[in-house]
Amino acid sequence: MARPRTFDEAEVLEGAVAIFRERGYDGTSIPQLTKRLGICRQSLYAAFGDKRGLYLRALERWGEREVSCKLELLAQEEGSPLENLRTLVRGFAAYATACPNQGCFTVTALVETRDDPEALAVVERQIVRLEQGYQGALERAQAAGELLPSARPARLARALTTACNGIGLLTRLPSSGPRVADSVSVLLELINSHATQPSGGERWP
Repeated sequence: MARPRTFDEAEVLEGAVAIFRERGYDGTSIPQLTKRLGICRQSLYAAFGDKRGLYLRALERWGEREVSCKLELLAQEEGSPLENLRTLVRGFAAYATACPNQGCFTVTALVETRDDPEALAVVERQIVRLEQGYQGALERAQAAGELLPSARPARLARALTTACNGIGLLTRLPSSGPRVADSVSVLLELINSHATQPSGGERWP
């Protein structure tokens, strides 16, 4: 008969997210995981299979949390669909300032596990889900008359997804703040160029 777990799986996964974001997959050992997470090796293997299994679960948890948070912002009834999108994009500059050197776990996993099809599949699902969220917001903005009829939501969504994931990688650089700020300004200019009533004063910082 299997022994009941003596740890909170959600807490362990959140801890694993923090460790893998900080040290990367290859830079994290099983002893480091068990010490930081407060579980024994046997419990880790029983719950997650091995280090890779824990990494994949942590990556899934990060993506579910982070993408869901962004989609909730885009779907807010308060404010306009386009302004909600602008708010999300502005947040990337604030993130680079508040969380320097960390970067986006999804994006760093794309680089670190590029030869792992299962990890890449997790990343792909997260990126596609976010891109669909961008496209949905842009389509709602167009239906509401905020976006020009000539605008192409699917194409804009792809551009935003690509740019924002690039920002997520560059935030790992200590000097990324000004570079990210300029990138965010350009993204806002791109959105405004397709808006019927562009928002003024878009500049970070």
